[in-house]
Amino acid sequence: MNPLCSLQQSKILITVASWEDRFLLGIVQLIEKVSPAKILMFHYKEYADWSKENRDKIAAICAEKNIDLVNDKELAFGSPLESWVNLTRVVDSVINPGELITLDISTMPRETIWSICHVLAKRNISIQYTYHKPQSSNGYAEWLSRDPGKPRILYKQAGIQHLGRPTLLVIQTGYDVERAKQLERFFEPDKVLLGLQTGEQFANSEQNRQKHENAFSSRKDIELFDIDGYSLEGVYGAIADKISPCLDDYNIVLSSLGPKIGALALFKIKQAFSNVALCYAPSNEFNREYSKGIGDCIHGVIEAQAPLEQEMTT
Repeated sequence: MNPLCSLQQSKILITVASWEDRFLLGIVQLIEKVSPAKILMFHYKEYADWSKENRDKIAAICAEKNIDLVNDKELAFGSPLESWVNLTRVVDSVINPGELITLDISTMPRETIWSICHVLAKRNISIQYTYHKPQSSNGYAEWLSRDPGKPRILYKQAGIQHLGRPTLLVIQTGYDVERAKQLERFFEPDKVLLGLQTGEQFANSEQNRQKHENAFSSRKDIELFDIDGYSLEGVYGAIADKISPCLDDYNIVLSSLGPKIGALALFKIKQAFSNVALCYAPSNEFNREYSKGIGDCIHGVIEAQAPLEQEMTT
């Protein structure tokens, strides 16, 4: 059975354009399965040249199928406040309460995922998420990203930090150990929890587990634990279990560097535990060849909840 057969039709599809094969191939599949009337396609200024070919192809497909494509919305990693304002305003302008929005997170930065989810949650919108893996047989290149930038707490998702409390940093790890180190250096936390991805996919044992174990396992204030980053419920359960006993004693910061499904799980944790903060760990350089082809699609629905209470800004 085609795993996409259970996708529901929805009028609006939101995505962030990429140069990757799985972006173009994934959107083509989604157009056939969910029949969107409108596609909201953001792209990032820093990689506009890389993504242009795929954006042009999506534009041609939408013109052929009479799909309303909004594709002139440029964001910039170097201008987070301006990008956040533009992103949230545009998303808020195209949605209607009660709609089911399809959110393709395959090539969407985690900061963007969290910002869009925040807008949709405020408007009581259900989210049908899709995540296309790369083609597993091609694996990953030697490096995915490097030159980590300054971590930043998300606007409207900073939680409540209590003066005098120690800091607990929780990281869903990925393949870039330097980004995890950068987070640890930036926050200087009293305690760190590192969720290490399970499984052997994409040389995970060597590129993720072994590197983080070698870099952090000798530290007494750092705890390593297993996590299935491809399961929203798995990430949610593993991290919620870890932070629940710490809510009254620590200021808690969450960050995601692993599979994008984990970023959705951290957003749900933020909804459940309003005091915690979400932190984006940027990288200043990405490997254009780190992803080849398209693999399995993971999808599900995050049901609408009551609108979030107003939270503190950073």
